[in-house]
Amino acid sequence: MASKTVAKGQRYIGETKQQLRDGYGIYKYSNSFFRYEGDWKEGKKHGHGKLVMADGSYYEGEFIHGEIEGHGFRKWSSGVTYSGQFLDGEMNGHGVMTYADNSVYEGEFLGNKREGHGIFKQSDGAIYEGSFHNDKKHGEGSQQYLNGDVYIGDWIKGCRQGSGELRCADGTLYDGQWRNDLYNGEGTMIHSSGMTYEGMWINGRPAVEAAKISIINDPELDMYQGTSFSIEVEVRSESGELVSPENGRSLQITAGFRHYMPSQTSPLFDLIEDMEEKPSPTPYGYDVVAYPLTEYSYIEEKYCLDGYIPKPSTALTEATTVEASIPEEPAHVPQIEVIHPGSEAPEETTKPEPSKTDEGAVTDVTSTEPSPLAGSEQTESAPATAAEGSVATDQQLPGTADLAEESSPIPPAINDQKTESGRTSFKDLILPGVSPSYFPYAISPLKEDSDLSLSAEQRSRSGTKTKLKTSTGKGNKRVEDDMPIDATLLEKRDPKAYKIKREKLYGDERFARPAEYVIMVNDVTEPLFFGKRLPTAYCLVRIQHPKKSKKVKTPSKGSKPSSRGSTHD
Repeated sequence: MASKTVAKGQRYIGETKQQLRDGYGIYKYSNSFFRYEGDWKEGKKHGHGKLVMADGSYYEGEFIHGEIEGHGFRKWSSGVTYSGQFLDGEMNGHGVMTYADNSVYEGEFLGNKREGHGIFKQSDGAIYEGSFHNDKKHGEGSQQYLNGDVYIGDWIKGCRQGSGELRCADGTLYDGQWRNDLYNGEGTMIHSSGMTYEGMWINGRPAVEAAKISIINDPELDMYQGTSFSIEVEVRSESGELVSPENGRSLQITAGFRHYMPSQTSPLFDLIEDMEEKPSPTPYGYDVVAYPLTEYSYIEEKYCLDGYIPKPSTALTEATTVEASIPEEPAHVPQIEVIHPGSEAPEETTKPEPSKTDEGAVTDVTSTEPSPLAGSEQTESAPATAAEGSVATDQQLPGTADLAEESSPIPPAINDQKTESGRTSFKDLILPGVSPSYFPYAISPLKEDSDLSLSAEQRSRSGTKTKLKTSTGKGNKRVEDDMPIDATLLEKRDPKAYKIKREKLYGDERFARPAEYVIMVNDVTEPLFFGKRLPTAYCLVRIQHPKKSKKVKTPSKGSKPSSRGSTHD
């Protein structure tokens, strides 16, 4: 029969049997760190009990023959808890461990370590389900990360290693080899932008990584006005190697015209400060602003150019009769304000002075062409004669009529192209003509007003001397004007000369004016591939006037043809 002994000053207080602790009792160990309270049998802890440590940690659960064994609950002073199976005082079997940061592991244990299959829910929301070995993720398992990414594959010592698939929240997919938690070995990535890379990976990066866009055409193209062209591009590594494992990178092609900054005293200066579009730098030492670039098929359809072959402009053909009367002038003629007839004092009723035939004579105020401003009788002028290839005054090139006032929509931009094996191309490109009001034209050194103005000397040599009415403050009088005529006045007084002059300067205005343009190829891949956008590639395009063609001389009747024959350039 068990007896109950209460002995003051002794370490055990509880039931005994045959002088052995048996039944319920409380035992204080000689090492005051431990204290046991629970069931005893034959002098050993047996049954349900609680082992309390002085640091606040404890175990409560089953004891068998003095050892912690069976199901129990363990709490450490750090706040970590375990509820599950024990064997020989250690966590063994299935259990649930809650860590101090509220992470929870539920699964198999062996020797106080996670071993076997388990589910580990981290405090940040990440969840791993799979195999553990030696307390680490090892073997096959899946990990769902806080940002929504999911990895399914092999693990070694807590790292992704072996073969595995990563599905990212943004839609990116990688399937291939891993090492030390990074892409290593053969693998395929399908990026959320649509790009793909299939090949070798080293330490989480493509083995052949794109670093630049290369234009494989001649970097400086010289062509005649109205000529279409193509641009071939490649994506290359820093060492210049073609990135052939890469597909689907989005590339955009645009064009630019040189940006000229007007002087601060110019009224255009304030306007340019308010421009929404800011000039873009180029490697050619100047900035550019956007210029239209489109496919030749658009221009072909708009102007009905089926089978069109760029021809020399009227101003460039040697057979033009009218052009001979307009001599060359300096590239830049200073523009001086001209007082138009009738713009100052009221019109006098006096008739214009008659024309004279002697040297030094002046013509009527309307020059050699009848003026719509003159109130006197007009005399019929002889029609201008033009040889083959010239344009008469009542004719216009298709699409060039009222070009300045034309409000046609902006030509459609070139569609972005995607690379295939690191290459792509933009074919049949054309730089179309734009309205003369195009802002960069207005501030460029080649302004229409200055280039289309004729000085008095030039008008004298061309037979278009003009007498203008100016104000002197003391009354009006007719004087010979030595100032240049502005482009608007020239257009009204001599539309033929004005038109030929424009053609001489700008050629066929259905196409971009003869000048220097910059072609730019940009990486517009979105989202960025590995957070990197490739730098812009540049190509210089110089547009020239169409090549002159020599006039074919037709031999007169009865004459012998030249032994050299007639040829065209």
